[in-house]
Amino acid sequence: MEERVVSGGNSRHHGRSRSLISHGLIFLISRDAHDTPLDLPDPWRCNEPMHILSLIGLLLTTGIVIADIDDPLHPKPHRVVEAPERFHTDRSGAKLDLPAEEDAFMFAVFGDRTGGPATGITVLREAVADVNLIEPDFVMTVGDLIDGYNETAEWNRQMQEFTSSMDALLMPWFPVAGNHDVYWRGEGERPVGEHEREYEMHFGPLWYAFEHKGSMFIVLYTDEGIEGSPKRFDRPETQKMSPEQFRWLESMLERGRESKHVFIFLHHPRWLEGGYGDDWRRVHSLLADAGNVRAVFAGHIHRMRYDGPRDGIEYVTMATVGGGQSGAVPEAGYLHHYDLVTVRDEQIAIASYPVGAVMDVRSITGAVSNDTRRLSELKPTLSGPVRFAPDRSVSDTFSVSITNPASREIEASISFGSEDSRWRMSPGHAHFDLEPGASRTVDISISRDAAAIDASMRFPVMHLDIEYLGVNHRYSIPRKTIGIELELTEREGKPAGQVEAPVTTGP
Repeated sequence: MEERVVSGGNSRHHGRSRSLISHGLIFLISRDAHDTPLDLPDPWRCNEPMHILSLIGLLLTTGIVIADIDDPLHPKPHRVVEAPERFHTDRSGAKLDLPAEEDAFMFAVFGDRTGGPATGITVLREAVADVNLIEPDFVMTVGDLIDGYNETAEWNRQMQEFTSSMDALLMPWFPVAGNHDVYWRGEGERPVGEHEREYEMHFGPLWYAFEHKGSMFIVLYTDEGIEGSPKRFDRPETQKMSPEQFRWLESMLERGRESKHVFIFLHHPRWLEGGYGDDWRRVHSLLADAGNVRAVFAGHIHRMRYDGPRDGIEYVTMATVGGGQSGAVPEAGYLHHYDLVTVRDEQIAIASYPVGAVMDVRSITGAVSNDTRRLSELKPTLSGPVRFAPDRSVSDTFSVSITNPASREIEASISFGSEDSRWRMSPGHAHFDLEPGASRTVDISISRDAAAIDASMRFPVMHLDIEYLGVNHRYSIPRKTIGIELELTEREGKPAGQVEAPVTTGP
């Protein structure tokens, strides 16, 4: 077989007992007792039992950035081979190269869930549904999983909401502690460590590492703070890695020295310095000296940002998956998204996917395709025309009739308006559901004060919006705007239909 390069070209909650062996994960952890132990046999290297959060999967891209190990910004073509034993045909023709067989894999990264409206949890659930269509090996997070900054009872409620949403994933997921996940705020005495104990009990260790397919994944904790003081992150002295965690990181990098790649995950992007101070410089030196750390992922700032490569290390800051989001410039990373990382021996690809952009191929059946096309062509029936009085006022009625041509129920909305404020219509809108073949007629009153028909006049229009209710998805039919037919009556001294001034003939 000739090989060459061508140009171009776990469950952790409520009755789940699947062993992590099936996912090929090896855990390397160094924190204290946790309530829900991982199901790890003795041959797996594990200092302490911990619990793993399960599930997640994905699909669809907004653009791919491929990172080569030596030069991340200029990737190499994938390796291909001429392997006749793997290629079969009874036809002659040009030779087709095959991809080299290698142990590539993919993982996903979720950004912050914190700080948005309560409905942000639906964004998280939509991301889970997206990822389940793609099915990467596992999903990482970068902290701020819950709103926090509260007392323990409310913390527990938010924790259960988050974990129940993530437990719908098809693959394991891994937590990272952010400030919202561990900061306690409330009445009475502040607990020692604030919510660190609850976090480790329900999510997992504050720092840990695991191995997967020859790569190592290291999770760090960036909210240790100052012992005995309330936790905060807005001062450099609170953003220093403890000697304990630094020594542990050194030991993990030593343990992973034979790994093909090492990936780091934490909440605060300390390499931005500023209010974070400069403690990350010594951490970066440690990572750079290891020689195989490829990328560091963080969150907190709720916008995407890429810094790197620095000494061969790419620094990636995530935006949000349901967290507070300004949406200022979505194309520049102000959006709800997740990243997909494809890991190969020689290079790494990172792609950002807007939440909700993935399409389920299996859901687009013949019925869906045909029904939605019919709905896109649907033309409601309008009675009319609406007549002007001789003084150019209007006081009339017309009706709108709609019939559902699809094989499933639809939700229809009609609304009326005009850029010309002299028009009035009642009701201004109507919303109704239609079963297959059903019809609905709506009567509309329309009026206009007496006024000349001049160049500023605009026609009244109707907008039609339809939602097609599929089995597991709602399909929005593009809005249709329809002009309402008008008719001039004869005015004294002028022939019928003659207009006093030019009329704009459209919406």
